[in-house]
Amino acid sequence: MIPSQSLAMKNDILKQYVSARSALLREKAQLEGRLERLNQALGQALDQASPAVAVVPKPPTRTVRRVKRGISMKTAVLEVTKGNPMTKPEIMAAIQKLGFRSASEKPMRMLDNLLYGKNPRFKKDNGKFSPLTRTVRKAGTKLVAKASKPTKKRKMSAAAKAALSLVAKARWAKIKAAGGRKLKAG
Repeated sequence: MIPSQSLAMKNDILKQYVSARSALLREKAQLEGRLERLNQALGQALDQASPAVAVVPKPPTRTVRRVKRGISMKTAVLEVTKGNPMTKPEIMAAIQKLGFRSASEKPMRMLDNLLYGKNPRFKKDNGKFSPLTRTVRKAGTKLVAKASKPTKKRKMSAAAKAALSLVAKARWAKIKAAGGRKLKAG
């Protein structure tokens, strides 16, 4: 008899589940219908309210445009000093006539950096600058490269390494015998 009671109980539970599920599905359908009506009502309200809401235009932002320069300072200086050496003020006047425009407040500093910088392309003779010739510039860079070339690495002989190793081991043995303290000088 016990198995038939459990079967009846399972059927009751299954019927309760089916009825609860169908009730939930009906409630879901009602809620979806109500939600649809709310969306329609809100859509009509928004359509009616939208002409009344004024859209404030964003103020225009100021765009900064960079001025294109027709010629670089280095190119201009090389061009004007090609034929004859010039002083700095003469170079500045000549490159401005050539079309160079600088956004800097102090373009003479830019000229100084170009004339005296790390990799100068100009030579100074009696206060007048002229471009270095290609052969002079190459020779100068070769000399610099030769002077900064690293020296050959020294190698220690095997006997010297062994002797140095024995000295170091003896020192560590003394330190360990002294209780791990550093050795005193003397």
